[in-house]
Amino acid sequence: MKPRRKTIEIYILIIAVAFEAIGALYGGINLMNDPSGESIKLPITMLEGTSFQNYMIPGIILFLLLGFFPLFLIFPLFFKPNWPLIGKLNIYKGYHWAWTYTLYASIILISWINIQVMILETGSAIQGAFGMLGVIMLILTLSPAVKRYYKLHHRSRHQTLVQKSTTEKNF
Repeated sequence: MKPRRKTIEIYILIIAVAFEAIGALYGGINLMNDPSGESIKLPITMLEGTSFQNYMIPGIILFLLLGFFPLFLIFPLFFKPNWPLIGKLNIYKGYHWAWTYTLYASIILISWINIQVMILETGSAIQGAFGMLGVIMLILTLSPAVKRYYKLHHRSRHQTLVQKSTTEKNF
């Protein structure tokens, strides 16, 4: 069976994942370096009524879950490596774990933006843009071309038996 070729949807998805990673790493690093939020013009008053005294914890979450995690996915989305240990958290065993984790990353981004808007009771253009990015990532991840590319090939019992009997006949 010949290997599947990457489609335009896959390249767009990888670019979207990279864009999310860069944006979240930038925001997370700035919030961890300056938990007051002043360096990226986030007033500390936005945190009133939340569990946070400053932006350190949101910065760590932003850096790890929305920055580092998608950054980590770029290589496997391109090359589909077989890393069994990482594949353990793949709940969709018929698909490469990079596909499943990209689905997770999309849902995490959409949830992060929704939680921000609910807690802060306000939104901004940047939140809207990253919320849309999450939706675009989700749509692309679930698109037939992307699912087909990351679908794992498993031989059915019948295919295995047919090949085995064909091989035995040749000897």
